[in-house]
Parts: sequence; C-alpha cells; structure tokens
Amino acid sequence: MGEASSSLVHHLLCAVPQLEDDNFKRRVVFMLDHDERGALGLVVNHVGASPLIDVVGELGLRWCGDPRQRVRTGGPVEPSRGWILHDDPAWDPAAQRVMNGLWLTTSLDHVTRAGHHDTGAEPTRLIFALGYAGWGPDELEQEIAAGTWLPVKLGDTAGLPVQWIFDAEPRGMWSAALEASGLSPGRILGLAAHRAGMA
Repeated sequence: MGEASSSLVHHLLCAVPQLEDDNFKRRVVFMLDHDERGALGLVVNHVGASPLIDVVGELGLRWCGDPRQRVRTGGPVEPSRGWILHDDPAWDPAAQRVMNGLWLTTSLDHVTRAGHHDTGAEPTRLIFALGYAGWGPDELEQEIAAGTWLPVKLGDTAGLPVQWIFDAEPRGMWSAALEASGLSPGRILGLAAHRAGMA
C-alpha cells in the first residue's frame, strides 16, 4: 500500500451530516490506502443483515463470539469481497499489520492451514466487512475539498485510539467520530434545520 505525503491512511473519514448518498450517509470509513493512484477504505459502522455466525460457517470456520454480531457493509465496491480487521496477529500468520494493534486479513488460507477454525473467541476482536469504498486518482481529494468528509486521526497519540474501532457500538460511531473532529452532530443538524426553516 502506497502512502503519499498528504495520505489519509490510518485516518477515519467521517461523512458530513449533509451527505445524502445512501452508501455513505452518516458513515465512518477507515482508510487502508491513499496515494496518487486513488484511495481505499472500509466503512466500519454500517451493520449488514447477515449474522456473522452464518457467514463464518459458510467459510468453514466456527464462530465463537457474540451470536448476535453481524457482518459490516464495508462499501459498495465488490460487495462479496471479505475483509477482516482484527487485533490478533497470531490468529492469521499472514495478516498484514496496518498499525499498532490492528491487522488486516483478506484471505483465510493461512488461518485454516494454521488450524484456527475457531473464530471470534476471546480475547481476539474482529470486524468482518463485505465490500469496500474506493476512489480513483484525485477523487477523494476533490470530495474533501468540497466538504464531504472530515478526516479524524486514528492512533495512540492523537484523535481516537485504535481500539475504538472494536470498542465502539456501530450506531454511535458516526457521532463519536464527528465529535473527535471537533464538531457536534447535534449542533450541526440543529443549524441545518434552522436554516431550512428560514428558507
């Protein structure tokens, strides 16, 4: 994965309240790649309809976590492609280290070869997403310049901590990310409603 000088890799992109696109309305995107060729990220707060226990079972694994947990919709591109963000490098010997405390698995070959058929058992935490969000060259830059996204740093020293990805409830992620950017969702939505009423 390339990284440009102004790269948003390791950032969260928080959709502004005015964004009405059904794919990204009130979404939070964790950025995996961003350079001169384009950008790629995973929506982390859109809960899909499929129970994770069913999807994992179809892949030949056994789900040992919360049976109510569902697959996340990672974005509109390649909706059948799976991505797993997790905090346990031992679970997948071939996992790609994204940053401190966060790894990415895109194939289960090494997981099954290692005999790790039990998935989601404590203390390992993971997010299983289908699909991703993608932008071509300069597309994301143009959207940010237009005020569509607010970047929020994810890390140990600034912004939101890495473990927030796993700890936060999906329905509260958008508000929390927006507040971390320095804006209050209630205030923004209130101002928008006030302006609409004056129109």
